[in-house]
Amino acid sequence: MGKLSKIVEVYEKKVNNQKKDDLSGNRKHSSSAKAEDIYAPKEFSFEKIFLDNVAPQILTFHQPESLVAENFKILRSQILHPRTGLPSRFILITSAIPQEGKTYVAINLAFSFAKNVPTLLIESDLRRPTFSSILGVTFSRGLSDFFKDPSRDIEEFIYQTNYKGLFLLPSGNVLSDVNDRFSSDIILKFIESLRKKFSNFFFIFDSPPVLVASETISLSRLMDGTVFVVRYGFSDRDVVSEALDKIGRSKVLGLVFNAFMPSSLGLFSPKLKHFKYAYRYKYYKSY
Repeated sequence: MGKLSKIVEVYEKKVNNQKKDDLSGNRKHSSSAKAEDIYAPKEFSFEKIFLDNVAPQILTFHQPESLVAENFKILRSQILHPRTGLPSRFILITSAIPQEGKTYVAINLAFSFAKNVPTLLIESDLRRPTFSSILGVTFSRGLSDFFKDPSRDIEEFIYQTNYKGLFLLPSGNVLSDVNDRFSSDIILKFIESLRKKFSNFFFIFDSPPVLVASETISLSRLMDGTVFVVRYGFSDRDVVSEALDKIGRSKVLGLVFNAFMPSSLGLFSPKLKHFKYAYRYKYYKSY
């Protein structure tokens, strides 16, 4: 891990400079580029898939004007337009332990992002992949298959959906040495390849919970920022604090309180009675 840490430090310095160059170049390019060129660059030939059987709880897809979808728009705006500094293009979505809703948040946020910017949703939770069942699509290959043969072009493993601006990189076939792959220079080359090849994209990584899979800690070092999901009334304060300490608090963009009920704070309104979930996002300060 020591060798990887040194490589990461050099990589982070390089990335900080590259982010500025990429974003500056994108602003100049976007003023003259056509929308279809930005969302589906002609130089790429992704396999196309249709999202016809998306799970009903993905409300940013099924009910884009709903209260839940509106809250994801707020989260999207906070990330794309930070108060200070440049927006984070590589975004890790994680939680402390399972069943807090981090995959639900990652997928909904990706649909919301895709309305504004080209977005690649990456299933980096290789231990318990769920994209196939949630999105109602069968994938033949994915991230793990790229790890097995990193000499192949990453473009071969990415799918373009019929939802404008949304691209998918699913988990792929099962790997027996998941942690080793995320702790090797393969993951560095993978991130670098994405950053250079898809310079106008934003990337959302659905990663395993911090306290049950060590690869999330390695991956978090390579991200621009992390969105941490906490399930209201479920997550233990000390457990969340421990997880935040492990991934480092400096890159945490904010906390998403999943399953937050306004009625619990006396904020219930009859207008909200048809919604099971509401969401609150705030800048991360301390926990």
